[in-house]
Amino acid sequence: MNQTICPIFTSLGKPFERGVRFGAFAKELIRSGVRHYVEMWEQNTGRSSAELFELAKQFEPVILDYDVRLMQEIAGVSNGAGIPLHEILMLNARYEIMLMAFFGGGAAELPTDGCTSFAISSQATSDRHTYVAQNWDLTKEAGKRCIILDIQQDDGPNIVTHTEAGLLAHKGMNSAGLGICINSIGTQHDVFAPKVPVFAMARAILNATTIDEAQRAVERADRTASVNITIGCEDGSVACLEITPVDVERIEPQDGRVAHANVLCGDVAERNLKDTLAERLPVFVERSRRAQQLVADASIDLEKVQSMLRDRANTPESICRHLDDQPLEAPQGLKMETLASVIFDLTERKFWLAEGPPDRCDYKQLDFSSLGRGD
Repeated sequence: MNQTICPIFTSLGKPFERGVRFGAFAKELIRSGVRHYVEMWEQNTGRSSAELFELAKQFEPVILDYDVRLMQEIAGVSNGAGIPLHEILMLNARYEIMLMAFFGGGAAELPTDGCTSFAISSQATSDRHTYVAQNWDLTKEAGKRCIILDIQQDDGPNIVTHTEAGLLAHKGMNSAGLGICINSIGTQHDVFAPKVPVFAMARAILNATTIDEAQRAVERADRTASVNITIGCEDGSVACLEITPVDVERIEPQDGRVAHANVLCGDVAERNLKDTLAERLPVFVERSRRAQQLVADASIDLEKVQSMLRDRANTPESICRHLDDQPLEAPQGLKMETLASVIFDLTERKFWLAEGPPDRCDYKQLDFSSLGRGD
């Protein structure tokens, strides 16, 4: 039996119906998320929640144009939770809205999903399995609203995603054997605008069956924020998709392996990009180097992947991050911890989850019949 601290919810039916059921199930967690991001907005911009919600409303026609099914599901969440639509839109666009809160608002802090991700092809593993894995680092409060959605669809592959309540998707895996993890990157082109939210793109990617199809889902989106998607498929293909408002760079594996840690891996000069996170937080560069070093190991299997995610080198900016490592004077937005560590075995459609820093929390194997199994 799947036993976790965070709730697991099976989402069935058409998009609107799925949303209604999800909203009804998770309404208190969703309300908590709305309060959290409203407070973050008000504290860091000095602007009102009314203005925030007016901005959030602008995402509705954009999402509707990108994929009507996604907007139907968001509307269903609003209906089921009894929460205004603009508040659910705000949650799903929180990545973009926080750009305004922390850049457009003049605040000195710099919150990001400060995560480290890996993808290793079956050609590079001793057990011949393909893995996608990630430590998800964010402010402690976000971990209180985590949920696992088991989305069973008639109009696409089934999806299991570990996410914040109310969001369409985050890191996850589908029944076609495709898995993704998400981590922040930054460029000079990142500005707030009502365009396709990162988490809507994540859900569209999880509706894909190949990396090429996933890349097309990204390329057709009008984008305003930079993000990296580490992605793999059960056929052994792996890559990172470095997504900016002006390009999509596919980072191909070296010896069947890729790693990513919030700094750009593609040729920045050739792309005419500034790596703004690396410039403002050079410690991220050290974590990226450490991730590249670990993934180059000659022998990789499930145990090795878990070991990489437990790595504590370069503390406090380590791959496995502890809140009590952070300096007392650090800005509140940078006091992050590894809230969840996930490993997706795309060959056998297995999911391992540690609900906190994985050197302090055991991995639990989760099985979902909706995902099926590889051959």
